Amino acid sequence: MGLKVRPIFLLVGFSVLPLLFIFLLLSLPEKAAAVPQFARRYKVRCSACHTIVPVLNEQGYMFKRLGFHLPPALEEGKVTPWISDLVKKEPEWSLTNNAALAVTDFSFSAERTTSQGASPSSTSAFQVGSWNAYFGGWIPDTNFFYYSEFDIITGGSTNPDLSNAYFGYSGGNARSSWYVAGGREHLQIGEGTRAAQVYSLLPSSPLLFENPSPTTFVIDQSPVGIDAGYTWASSGYKRVFAATAKVTNGDNADGSEILGPSTRNSKDVWFDVDFWYAPESGITFLDYYGKKDQMNLDTLGNQFTFHPVIRRQGVFGNYKLLAKVDFLGGWLHSNDGWVAPDGSSAKFVGNDFYGAVDYYIRQGFAVSGRYDFLHQQITGVSGVGPQSTHDWTIGVNKTFTPSGNVIGRIAYSNLSGRDPVSATKSTDKLVQADISFNF
Repeated sequence: MGLKVRPIFLLVGFSVLPLLFIFLLLSLPEKAAAVPQFARRYKVRCSACHTIVPVLNEQGYMFKRLGFHLPPALEEGKVTPWISDLVKKEPEWSLTNNAALAVTDFSFSAERTTSQGASPSSTSAFQVGSWNAYFGGWIPDTNFFYYSEFDIITGGSTNPDLSNAYFGYSGGNARSSWYVAGGREHLQIGEGTRAAQVYSLLPSSPLLFENPSPTTFVIDQSPVGIDAGYTWASSGYKRVFAATAKVTNGDNADGSEILGPSTRNSKDVWFDVDFWYAPESGITFLDYYGKKDQMNLDTLGNQFTFHPVIRRQGVFGNYKLLAKVDFLGGWLHSNDGWVAPDGSSAKFVGNDFYGAVDYYIRQGFAVSGRYDFLHQQITGVSGVGPQSTHDWTIGVNKTFTPSGNVIGRIAYSNLSGRDPVSATKSTDKLVQADISFNF
């Protein structure tokens, strides 16, 4: 399997970069009344829960943990509100406060990739990069909550998919809360401290979340299952401890999520522990255990199936300095079963890292840089040793409305590496930019 690149944002040629950059930063209108559903509900800006959309801050994280209720002030010696108290304070239910029907970006793409043993390829096109609709909130007068994401267009193609569709119940109080939920839910979005979330200020997520292993497993997925979580917060939210456990159906042989009845009855287990501490910093540990069917070819080219165990353990952390500079980094260890074409048993082992810096020039305006390094190997297979992949990415984000619901982004990345199965070298140099609208 070659390197996986998801050019879902605007990719532009180097020759138009200066003009596009000026367009993004100067020519868009500075005022707009439209705001997403949760901001409309509480009459706040998107920056109340995001550093820059879609990256969550601590309040955005707590908002999700409390069943989509705005975290109240936690003062020493004051009575802590129960979740049912937060429900009573919610405004009257309305569609505009619980739906965002147009979360979209318009894009033009131009990309050139190379792979060892193949001719270079180039693509270009104008496109609607994505168009998604979100429905989420609370069931009036109850502690039940729900959330769904309907992806209408993905990567420029009409490809309807209900990638999130779950409901749950939250209990306890704002200082010590719990929840249970069931349905289809993203594995690592809205979970974990900021360094452990799939969302990034850059157009693409860290490779260790996005790049599929030889066993076609990837962290960035939306399985179906049930989960439960507990959250504790100190006064002023200076310290937050949270733990989450999920049991899911797992994946099909091709890596897609199992969405319905399946003959594979074993379930996958995912565990996440988070610790936030002021100011806006935190540490996350995550662990994943699962099994799946996997297809391979023997030495004669015949297809056979084996059943590897999938393991992932990771540690992620970020530290925000002076409310201006956010240092982020993470490590993910992979250990999957593997059967070579000659029938011998082996292992896929990976130790993948990333380090990033986000500098917030002012609210709604940030520059970012990230380095990704994947070090992977199929052990026990002769002729192919350890392989590595490197990716350097720099970018700029700017919001164009006071509410923060229109965002322009531009980035450059330089990726090169070898596949851990075949040692085939691939390279990808590209400029990425997009303008997203959230209403």
